[in-house]
Amino acid sequence: MSSALFSDRPDSHIHSIGDVLQTVKALNLRQYDYGRIRREEKLGEGETFIVHKCGLRNPDGRELWLAIKHLKISSSPDDSTYLRRLKSVILELRIMRHLPLRSHPSITEVFGYGWHRSNGDPTEDSSRAQHQIMPYLLVPYATHGTFRDYLRSASSEISLQSKEILLGDIASALTSLHLCGIVHGDVKLDNVLIFISWDRPSATIAKLTDFGHSIVIGNDYQSGSKDSPRYTGTPP
Repeated sequence: MSSALFSDRPDSHIHSIGDVLQTVKALNLRQYDYGRIRREEKLGEGETFIVHKCGLRNPDGRELWLAIKHLKISSSPDDSTYLRRLKSVILELRIMRHLPLRSHPSITEVFGYGWHRSNGDPTEDSSRAQHQIMPYLLVPYATHGTFRDYLRSASSEISLQSKEILLGDIASALTSLHLCGIVHGDVKLDNVLIFISWDRPSATIAKLTDFGHSIVIGNDYQSGSKDSPRYTGTPP
């Protein structure tokens, strides 16, 4: 891990959805057809994505439960907010697929990706945003939701030991990120997901998610770059 620094590429070349598609291909992500996905209830919404629970139909007829993260689109492809979201998607994908991190048990993995054309979809920013390509990511579905959801729904049933274990999961994920020269940039209860894990004393495992606001220190900063890292996550 000590030699696994993550070096972010300059983002000035990111101008369109095509740059996102090139990234997912370069990262060898599997593509899933939108027709195989059955969308369920809304799970949450952030600056970059709107997230729904979804079922993915397998060829054998079984359904796999995942979360689908739709990129928010706007009426103008040249909008600065839209371009910022594209950059966040690419950064998040590259961090989750960074080789020393992709198998970490407490860092959320990406299952696959896809896209479809919008047509009055409720995930759009504006009713005028019609017939644009809407990319989406598929990630594991957290049965217990966010850490905030989990504490609210089962607070009296969670032992102190279980809470300590979950906090240890988060600390382990952050340590691995820091060893790679990455600062998460938006650590909060809503950006930690709780999954079932029956082989652990707590029967749960915490996984860090949402890396689109991460600050990449990397080689440039360590070599004396004059550019200061910028924080873009949730305000204190």
